[in-house]
Amino acid sequence: MVASDNPRKLQRLKSELSKSFEMKDLGPLSFCLGIEFTQDIKKQTITMSQSKYIKETLSRFNMENCKGVTTPINPNEKLSKEMCPKTEEEKKAVEMLPYQSLVGSLMYLAVSTRPDIAHAVRMLSQFNTNFGEQHWRAAKRVLRYLKNTENLGLMFKKSGQELVGYADADWGANIDDRRSYTGYVFNFANAAVSWESRKQRTVAMSSTEAEYMALSESTKEAIHLRRFLSEVLDQPSTTIIFNDNQGAGQLSKNHVFHNRTKHVDIRHHFIREAVERGDIKVEYLPTDQMSADVLTKGLSSPMQNKCIHALGMTTTT
Repeated sequence: MVASDNPRKLQRLKSELSKSFEMKDLGPLSFCLGIEFTQDIKKQTITMSQSKYIKETLSRFNMENCKGVTTPINPNEKLSKEMCPKTEEEKKAVEMLPYQSLVGSLMYLAVSTRPDIAHAVRMLSQFNTNFGEQHWRAAKRVLRYLKNTENLGLMFKKSGQELVGYADADWGANIDDRRSYTGYVFNFANAAVSWESRKQRTVAMSSTEAEYMALSESTKEAIHLRRFLSEVLDQPSTTIIFNDNQGAGQLSKNHVFHNRTKHVDIRHHFIREAVERGDIKVEYLPTDQMSADVLTKGLSSPMQNKCIHALGMTTTT
């Protein structure tokens, strides 16, 4: 893939490459690595989707005729080690199921064009080496969700919008080790360009600490994205990162260590340096407007749809 806003330089590059490599110009990008690209010059939009890949995945796991659902995770169900097989008989009952293969197929979707399933896939991947029947049913539920949303994709639109981030955490959500989940997403050109859903490395003592740790991870990503954008565009202005915990927001600006926060790992406090340099600015956003919520927990159908819209996802056909 080659991109440039200078047609002459673009043509020269292709000409030089063809002198050293056997190559063919396939014209405007439409398909690459399982991702479908649709460009609308009139509307100035570029859409990325993987409907073909989803159909192939559904077929591979004999789920092409399954009944669709509106959310990838049942909000009332918590996957845990207690659901793993405890006897040899139970292990034999599930050992032939293609669980790891399914999670791997879903992972490619989750990191490429489908941030809406990222948290579900992250949860399922924790049981790759020891899964039970309930984990398998939860994995198939993601397929049923994809069946219902197979034409959903990311639509980027020329808008002049600056890079903006959203960071969230679900405190103590893992019932096995009580660690929290971090979720962040960065939008650019009206859609998500970077996102992450992961379990935090240490146990947070409070919701403020969990949110502060999520801000730490999102700040590192913001710095990386800003450096990349400065190479291809003008130097970006201060990047705003929204979070829905006012305590974590205050902690990112307060230099005074006190009893309630002195236990927080020092590596997380580099947020303050980024704030001082003007790289980022932490601002509060109510929970019901937090698009990163979908990256930390299972949501109801209305909230799932609200987050999908905020991520810049739309039906492509």
